Amino acid sequence: MQAYFISDLHIGANQSNVEFERQKFILSFLRQIKENATHLFIVGDLFDFWFEYKQVIPKKYFRFLVLFDEMIQNGIKIYYLAGNHDFALGQFFKNELGIGTFQDHFEIELSGRRFFLLHGDGIDSGDRGYRILKRILRNPTNQKLFRLIHPDLGIPLARLISGSSRHYSQRMPPKNEQDYYRFAEAKFTEGFDYVIMGHRHNPLIHRVGDHLYINLGDWLVNNTYALFDGSNLNLHYYTK
Repeated sequence: MQAYFISDLHIGANQSNVEFERQKFILSFLRQIKENATHLFIVGDLFDFWFEYKQVIPKKYFRFLVLFDEMIQNGIKIYYLAGNHDFALGQFFKNELGIGTFQDHFEIELSGRRFFLLHGDGIDSGDRGYRILKRILRNPTNQKLFRLIHPDLGIPLARLISGSSRHYSQRMPPKNEQDYYRFAEAKFTEGFDYVIMGHRHNPLIHRVGDHLYINLGDWLVNNTYALFDGSNLNLHYYTK
């Protein structure tokens, strides 16, 4: 058992040589774990933007899609939860790559331990405005209307909005983690051993007895991931 958990890679966040080098760094991590991973859980915001048209997907992520296909062919089980930047996953990952996708939370048992996974957007009690926006953006009718825009216009527009949202969030002062602790502790009372979230870009471990809440951090600054080996769940920093 070698189950890896990552989130908030925000691939495609920049349009510069810095982004190219950052993607090489991320690809090196994925190629490394391809050799021993049994599971890979992507807990939202893998891409800084993702939107599927019926016949079109963003081309900038080609190298990652090829690598995911290789990982699947190696027998690695991959699960992908939607984040607030890549919520419009559509059917491509499931139908073409065999990756399980989930729009909300995901529950799984590994080696007798119960996991609850959620990206984490909207948990903060101060995010009332975002919770309204989330319902608007994820509304199927609104997504159908967006698909009426030609992808050569729609994809750059959405990427611009996504980048503006990320930059705005990065300028916000650090937020209190108590809402996330309370959410995780409530899941512990429901019988979950581990709660794993992302979104905050703040890698941390919150322990309550034998239960753990882990925030996976991000790959813009921290380059963090979690690993469950069948007995223990730990947070790690990747260095090439």
